[in-house]
This record gives sequence, structure tokens and C-alpha cells, in this order.
Amino acid sequence: MKKIFSVILMMFAILAMVSCDSLNPSERLMVGKWYYSESSMDHDGNKATVESNYEYHDDKTYISNGTVRLVYDGDGVQEVVVLSLAEKGIWSIIDKMQNTNTTDVDIKIVDVSFQGENLTDDRTVIQELVASEKKRLYYDMVIPWKKESMGETSYRIITLNETTCVTVDKDGHKTERRRIK
Repeated sequence: MKKIFSVILMMFAILAMVSCDSLNPSERLMVGKWYYSESSMDHDGNKATVESNYEYHDDKTYISNGTVRLVYDGDGVQEVVVLSLAEKGIWSIIDKMQNTNTTDVDIKIVDVSFQGENLTDDRTVIQELVASEKKRLYYDMVIPWKKESMGETSYRIITLNETTCVTVDKDGHKTERRRIK
């Protein structure tokens, strides 16, 4: 009788462990740490470089941390803006679609600097310019970007394996991440 009871108890334990795993095979592949990097240039010669680390957890939550470096050229003066980004949310993969719901976004202006041949040598003017630019960027870039980043998004998965994840958004923009852990 003890053996039968032990076997039944073991079967229930195995069933409980199997039913707790709510990840499908694609989601199991996604769990881990991923690195993303991209550089781009617009038609005016302005440059953007993004680097981020993403952590997808087996409880279907995620966090990401990264930096954005923007370089604006104009009239002999170059403006360099560095932002830090942090996100939290939940995720899933259903029918080759990676779905995320971003629940928290933090964007900070880390640094604003100016350089170039047409830049004044007056430090007071430069400090005032930096302070003014930080304020403008906060209202014109940070606040709208936070609002845009919140909520649900879906990406079509092109490739997902042990080392690489390639997705495409609704506008056709391709993103490639490399596993780091």
C-alpha cells in the first residue's frame, strides 16, 4: 500500500511540475540575456547609436537597460546627447510573434555636450546652452519617448535559436539580438 501511495504521490508531483511550466518551446529559447546594438544616420548626417541588454525571465517578465548616443551636426558645432534607458514589462511568444507589454520606462539625459570650430570659448554661455538643451530635450524627446514606449507591441520573429533572435516590427524595421547568457 505504501508503494502504491508513493507512486501516486510521485505522479502528482511530476504532473504539478509539468503544469507549472507555462513556456512554449519558443519562449524557452527566449529566456536569458540578449545584447542589441545598432547605429544609424539620417539624411542630415545626424547619427544615433543604441546599445541595450535585455533579460527575459521564465516568469514572462523582462527588463532592459541601455544607452542611446545621438550626434547632431550643424553650422560647425556638434551636439552630443547621451541617454540612459530602462524598461520593465511582460512578454510572450505566440505563433511566431513576440508580444511585449511595457509597464515601466525610465529615460534619463546622462550628458549633453557641444564641440566644434564655431563654438564659443565662453564657459558661462556653454553652461547655459547645455542647461537649456537638457530642458528642451526632456520635454521634446524624453517625455514623448516614454509615452510611446509604454504599452503593447508585437514583433514578427524571423529567427530564434540559441544564439540569435531576429524580429521585424510593423514598419519593417529589423532588430537582431545576440545571446550573452
